[in-house]
Amino acid sequence: MSWIQRLEKVSEGHYVLPKTKTMRVDADLFLSDKLLYGEGPDAPGLEEAVFSQVVNAASFPGVTRVAVTPDCHVGYGVPIGTVVETDGILLPTAAGYDIGCGMVQLKTTLTAEDVADKQKRRRWIDEVIHRIAVGVGASRAQRQRKVDARTFSEVVRHGAKALGRTNSTTERDFIPVEDDRVDIPERASGKRDQLGSLGGGNHFTEMQVDEEGRVWVMLHTGSRGFGWNIAKHFFVEGARALGLNSRSEDFIWLDAETKLGREYWNLHNMAANFAVANRLIIGEAVCAALEEVFGGTADIYYEISHNLIQKEAGKFVARKGATRAFPKGHPSLRKTSWEHTGHPILIPGSMETGSAILFAEEGAAKSIYSVNHGSGRRLSRGEARRVLRQEETDQRMAQAGILLNTRTTPLDESGPCYKNLDDVLETVEMAGLARVAHRLTPVACIKGAD
Repeated sequence: MSWIQRLEKVSEGHYVLPKTKTMRVDADLFLSDKLLYGEGPDAPGLEEAVFSQVVNAASFPGVTRVAVTPDCHVGYGVPIGTVVETDGILLPTAAGYDIGCGMVQLKTTLTAEDVADKQKRRRWIDEVIHRIAVGVGASRAQRQRKVDARTFSEVVRHGAKALGRTNSTTERDFIPVEDDRVDIPERASGKRDQLGSLGGGNHFTEMQVDEEGRVWVMLHTGSRGFGWNIAKHFFVEGARALGLNSRSEDFIWLDAETKLGREYWNLHNMAANFAVANRLIIGEAVCAALEEVFGGTADIYYEISHNLIQKEAGKFVARKGATRAFPKGHPSLRKTSWEHTGHPILIPGSMETGSAILFAEEGAAKSIYSVNHGSGRRLSRGEARRVLRQEETDQRMAQAGILLNTRTTPLDESGPCYKNLDDVLETVEMAGLARVAHRLTPVACIKGAD
């Protein structure tokens, strides 16, 4: 029997994979028939390898629930687009290497008409790059904020609060570091100067226009080398503690009450706080660049993570490439500005097809209050470089009027590399998890050049 044949359809957009093999719990998969079975080469179905990773996610000690989001695709250990709820167990593999990676949305006073001039958009790109560092390994080029040891110590312990951001513009002010005496691994401590820098790969800063002609800016980046090296440290140490070889990241779990578990939790939280502060610092630089070039102003609308473990209702909830989705009335939103609407959910698609802002529905309880974090890759980076043509890709971007900071379009980040965002958003709404509030079209994109 194939994996797909094992699935039980609950309702439109919602399947269940019953316990099989080593699974301790059933797994809920939020997929449309189109995303599951596919509709030709431009809309392929779900990769077979995803299912064995779902089994792995549901097989860890302490697991109580597993949910898989519509953008799911093969990752490391568990699929990207997976939520795992556990009782007393921490899963480094379900937080991943880029701990705290996530989004910031800036809402501006500008309109599409204000940014219609391509030369001014090009100037804006140059101004942003002047103010932040861009790309893999980039260090401090942020001109407006020097990060000394004391400030860095405050940032990794108090995140947004250390920057004076304590209102409802962030998913949380900070994640508490419960033991201030924890030592930061040497391999991570040297990455302080990456605070205020944009990572490579799929990380970006993008100017967008919504359906009403309002200009927004979306940022995507994480904890940079700081978080990556913390994750690597615990993948090595966790494997050693479990008697596994050093390449067994897929199977590592930590008891939260052990010394190693407590160390991971505290350092994971430091990386998460770094990531939030990193996004806010970049956001401030982008706002300054907008004012410099266009004369308009911008404010941080919302900030949220999608690679993170958080404590919710007494359990650990690990979201690997998945976004928290609390609807109106959720206890965690009490006394915030989102109490009566639910908080915004920021969903990047691709630099060709655009992005979206959603708000959760009551049905999000079915998916452990989570939805997808993007549209989901369908071509690996290597495959994209093999099968896509540079000239055609550049022509599509030019015809769409989308400006880039790179000389040519990165093929491995172009539109065909990702699933159709509208198919994914349709599934989210079909399953009753969230509703789309804004659909955003890109007009200028800054990518971390690898």
